[in-house]
Amino acid sequence: MDDEIEIFTAGRPAAPPYPSEAREEARRNLLAEGGRRRFRTPRFGWQAAGAFGLTVALIGGIALALPSWTGGSAARPGAAATESASVASSQGMGELSPKPGQFLLFESETMYTAEYAGDSTGTDTARYLYRTQRKIWSSADGSAPGLLSITGLEPRALPGLPLPAEATRDERESWHQIAGHCPGSPDVFRTDYAYLSGLPSDGPAMRDYLYERDHGGQSADDGVFTAVGDLTRENYMPRAQRQALFEAAKTIPGVKVADGVKDAAGRAGVAVGREENGVLTQLVFDPDTFLFLGERGTVVDEKTGRAPVGTVVALTAQLKVSVVDRLPEAEGAARDGSCDVQERPATPPAGDYTMPTTKPSSRTPM
Repeated sequence: MDDEIEIFTAGRPAAPPYPSEAREEARRNLLAEGGRRRFRTPRFGWQAAGAFGLTVALIGGIALALPSWTGGSAARPGAAATESASVASSQGMGELSPKPGQFLLFESETMYTAEYAGDSTGTDTARYLYRTQRKIWSSADGSAPGLLSITGLEPRALPGLPLPAEATRDERESWHQIAGHCPGSPDVFRTDYAYLSGLPSDGPAMRDYLYERDHGGQSADDGVFTAVGDLTRENYMPRAQRQALFEAAKTIPGVKVADGVKDAAGRAGVAVGREENGVLTQLVFDPDTFLFLGERGTVVDEKTGRAPVGTVVALTAQLKVSVVDRLPEAEGAARDGSCDVQERPATPPAGDYTMPTTKPSSRTPM
């Protein structure tokens, strides 16, 4: 089967070279799950509720693809954890100290909003809450590829809406390869422990670092709050950096701090939250260790949030973080080819261009 990345890139002879920054951002956004932001996809050909949400994302005029939910690939027992941080009981827990060559294993439970568009106009839609269990093995120094395991959980209906026929689940464990830090990509896109442990260790300096980053077309304040979430979910950094990140997040205009906010596991923590599109997104932390507990999204405006006020449209829990020496053996894991995208000349050499005959995925771009 032709690689969708190559199909899309070959089909754009007049496009400018694809920057490594956009490529890395696209890979991270797809990996993070389409459900963090509402997405639309046709009724046909979508089997992966809770996997990556979408197969294709259009970024800067080029399509990047991550493998869709494949299921059925087998994995042998993974390496035993040498260190473990059970977030359910963080008091008295020691800090993790992963070494080069080791991996951090994150175990999470997620729930986000899924939306189908029944036609090209997007007027015929179906929405529901999809849920997954996730395990992700990430290289401690970003030098090696990792793995992602996803298992579907029972979907849930939104208030006042029926559970659509599309809200299926696949309880098979699905395995996906995760590329390490792509060669040539700026370090600012790194989220491995080795890089994060070198970030500023006090709030003001961390705030400066966040605001100096590229915000991908968002406003500075929106981009910084997005970055806080991206640096937190399924990532781990030393306590000094965790606390600095939390202190910096509190200073973002529009952010509200709230105590006693619960994650998907029912654990109460302190949250930094910000409203966008009628939804209050809260990142919940342990008040003593600043370990990330989970995320909560609550509708605060019925019109723009498209659900009754108080509806929970996103709810996650990061249940455990461990350090392991090696990856499990996952035979048949879907390949992540995001680092294979090469910058191409704006106009290909004469006589060297052929329109691909294999059609790319029919899924609607994000």
